[in-house]
Amino acid sequence: MPVKRKIHAYAKLLRFDSWQVWLFNFLLGCIVFDLPQMGRFIVVLVSFSLATSAIFILNQYFDYENDRANNLKKDLPIASGEVLPRTGLTLFFVFTSVSLASAFFTDVSVFLLLLAFMLLGIGYSTPPFCFKSRPGLDVIVCGVGAGILPFFIGVQTVPLLTLQFELPWIVRRYQDAFFTALPIFLIQCAGQIYQVVGDYEADTLAKINTFAVKYGKKTALRFAAISLLVTISLPIIYELLNLSLTPFLGWYLIAFACLVPCLLYFMKRAQDASEKNFRKLRNIARRAGTGILLILILYVLIVRLTLNGI
Repeated sequence: MPVKRKIHAYAKLLRFDSWQVWLFNFLLGCIVFDLPQMGRFIVVLVSFSLATSAIFILNQYFDYENDRANNLKKDLPIASGEVLPRTGLTLFFVFTSVSLASAFFTDVSVFLLLLAFMLLGIGYSTPPFCFKSRPGLDVIVCGVGAGILPFFIGVQTVPLLTLQFELPWIVRRYQDAFFTALPIFLIQCAGQIYQVVGDYEADTLAKINTFAVKYGKKTALRFAAISLLVTISLPIIYELLNLSLTPFLGWYLIAFACLVPCLLYFMKRAQDASEKNFRKLRNIARRAGTGILLILILYVLIVRLTLNGI
């Protein structure tokens, strides 16, 4: 195999296009309440990126036979034969070791969160757990593993949460973190539902009993739509009930006005549950997703700097 093609295959093995939302959740946790020290941020960012890459490599290792029958995944490096399964497994162990070691020497709380993150990711596709084949649990595990845990790893990069509950403000800080994590959890659950709806035919053929396979595409899409609608409503509810210490409603409404039309368009297009349509939606998300997430994270950073008076 030519060197250029080999490098491309190994870069594709990391599947950054599939976990850039996870990275967004991590970065959001890093900046939404305060800003971390740069040195600490870089170490945790590298640890998180290696851990996430390791999870996706292991997923490909266990799924490569099923991926060959999936039109959306048959070109993945292990499934296509560009990377040997044993090479992928070796990279998984190397990435995992470096990630957990660097996190351990940075902060025990970061290490424990990263360890939980990896265990959920490993259990998602690894027998005997194989959470992805347990309807309902597959969606919840994704919401926690891809949404809540990356966000809290980011929060502890600052760090913001301690066990010193005698401090009068620490409980409110936990409350703020929880209420921010809830919509992240819901939107990741919705994303996972759209993912399994797109993989419905391949998962049915492979006898993988996902949420969409068990309950059907229409029911799955209804749950996804409800999750998205609740997600975009929660920040407004928090402000009206005075559940947040941060005066963010005005800033959120600006982003809300820009993003809601995109979400409504996507939800409308997703009502066509055919594999062909979901392939188109996935391609659109890959082309536009990176730019949208980058704009969003820069917007949140500007808001944080403004609130800090910088």
